[in-house]
Amino acid sequence: MTFRIGSDFSRAVLIAASLGTAAGCSNRAPEPSRGAAPVAQTASAAATVAAQPVDSPAVADSGYLKWDPATKTVTFSLVAGPFEFNHFTSGGGTLTVPAGSTNVWNFSQNDGTPHSAEVASGTGPLPNSGGDPAIPRAYTNKVVEGLPQGAKDVIRIQAPASGNYRIICGVPGHALSGMWLWFKIDPAAKMPSFGATKK
Repeated sequence: MTFRIGSDFSRAVLIAASLGTAAGCSNRAPEPSRGAAPVAQTASAAATVAAQPVDSPAVADSGYLKWDPATKTVTFSLVAGPFEFNHFTSGGGTLTVPAGSTNVWNFSQNDGTPHSAEVASGTGPLPNSGGDPAIPRAYTNKVVEGLPQGAKDVIRIQAPASGNYRIICGVPGHALSGMWLWFKIDPAAKMPSFGATKK
């Protein structure tokens, strides 16, 4: 036996489904907008900083960043994918660290397309690919080839006295496609910060 549903009924079902979606009938959390800092992480991190004793390691500005003032060590989670770093593209995010700080960046590659990271010059045009870091040893393994999904690496660098740089994906064409962040070394900074780039 075959039943035929009229086009009016089909239209009514489509309209009802559209209204349900538009009214927010999804149990998913809203996606973060491009270039915006993850608000929930930022708010909770700020509360964590306020609640911690002055002499303990603190979280600074986001769930991606930790600061140990006793050793002047910045620990940063640098998350790649998809074609963004930490939910930012095209310089929409900035990592600022104190001069002379020890930086330990834990790189996680979360995209099906290979990605990498390298500290490049903050002036001039964006490079098409990695291979010429602006700070010695400031790059992941396989900087041009890219690391596969699920790969992890650690970048360890000592921040120079000052400077403006970019953290780019070193795979050819990825930085030009918007996969980069600003990296600033600020001699006046008392602790690191990470978030949306100030306009």
